[in-house]
Amino acid sequence: MKFSLQRAFLLPSIFCLLIALVGIAAVEGDETYGAYPGAPQSVTQPAQATVVTTTTPGTTTTIVENTITNSVQTGKTGMPVAQLGSAGRTSNTVSSSTITATYTTQAPPVTQQKVLLNYDVKATPPTAVYYSGTFMPWPSFSQVFPANSPALWVASSAGWSWAANCPTGGWIQNLMYVPYTGTMKLYEFYPDGSIKLYSYGFATPGYKYIWFYADTPGRHITLFTIYDKPSNYITIDVV
Repeated sequence: MKFSLQRAFLLPSIFCLLIALVGIAAVEGDETYGAYPGAPQSVTQPAQATVVTTTTPGTTTTIVENTITNSVQTGKTGMPVAQLGSAGRTSNTVSSSTITATYTTQAPPVTQQKVLLNYDVKATPPTAVYYSGTFMPWPSFSQVFPANSPALWVASSAGWSWAANCPTGGWIQNLMYVPYTGTMKLYEFYPDGSIKLYSYGFATPGYKYIWFYADTPGRHITLFTIYDKPSNYITIDVV
């Protein structure tokens, strides 16, 4: 009788232990465990941008169209109206026909392509910057620029411009100002209506630049967002 009672207590204990072991194994093998709040996650700056291309109207197109419309309606950026059509074309207050981009036909190192790079504006300031509808000398611009919104320019013969032209095969520096740390995405509208989305992960504040490659003749429209807040857009006519 004593032996039977011991077995009666022992069997439930073994059963509970088995359940516990199965539960632990399930948690360790669950790939979604790291997605829960409080789980250890490492955040790193990607070496290269993640590129997504869309050739038909879809999620990316909608995001960019809404972004531009919102920036105009709210007046948060103080940038010109962008009238985006189905072919990804916009109107700009700066004419690219008379402004030539500062370009090179020699490709930058592969490690610098599709990568967000820091720009030392103190060491190499531009001669002028397009701001508030006019080109301003750098000393004047640096005094009035509020530095609280994302901004984008293309290096050109006139300084940092919102529009320029460039021959096919040229490499150009697109300059930008990032006002705060946040997730950064850059959108490039191609002449055929397709869109390339470059995701740069988390970007830190300051002046940055990327290399733009004039691979396709026609008008290219570019803008970026930081934490979904849009910059102005720039126009590059590849001829």
